[in-house]
Amino acid sequence: MIKSTENFDMVVMFDYTDCEDGEEELLGIEELEQTLENVTPELYIKETESIDVVLVELGTDSVEVANKINNTPTKIISRVVPINTVVGTSQKSIINKIKELSVDLTKPNDTFLIKCYEENKNNINCQKIRKHVMNELINMDLTFSEKNPKWAVYIEIIGENTGLSILESSDFKENNPIN
Repeated sequence: MIKSTENFDMVVMFDYTDCEDGEEELLGIEELEQTLENVTPELYIKETESIDVVLVELGTDSVEVANKINNTPTKIISRVVPINTVVGTSQKSIINKIKELSVDLTKPNDTFLIKCYEENKNNINCQKIRKHVMNELINMDLTFSEKNPKWAVYIEIIGENTGLSILESSDFKENNPIN
């Protein structure tokens, strides 16, 4: 039986370092709702197994919304990543979809960087995925570059679903980047 993937347009991470125990989850969601109050009329926040990560469905452009969040001073929101598509969490699915997205977006000799985040430890390893995706993209005549890449490839592993994005670096800048 094939499980359908969950839909989401954005992954939002919270940092509860300065919060008291027990209030973390509500404070993060409240801050996100307040931040997006005047940005998008449609918003659905989905909790995950981790209290510091939520998934967001939007009725508008996730890159624009993520940029607005990143440009708004927040206390608890630590990282926001817009998502182009969601696939089941398997190495094969992730690599195939990244290749498919790359063909549509990139040109030979474009530079790229890969960022991978894993919400909870699965049987899949971010380092391994990054290496395989990097090799596939290099085989497509793209060039890996940590400094000033044209494209940023985001792999957000959230349990059984993985959010993927290939975003032009000039269009989206993370406020709190990780590798």
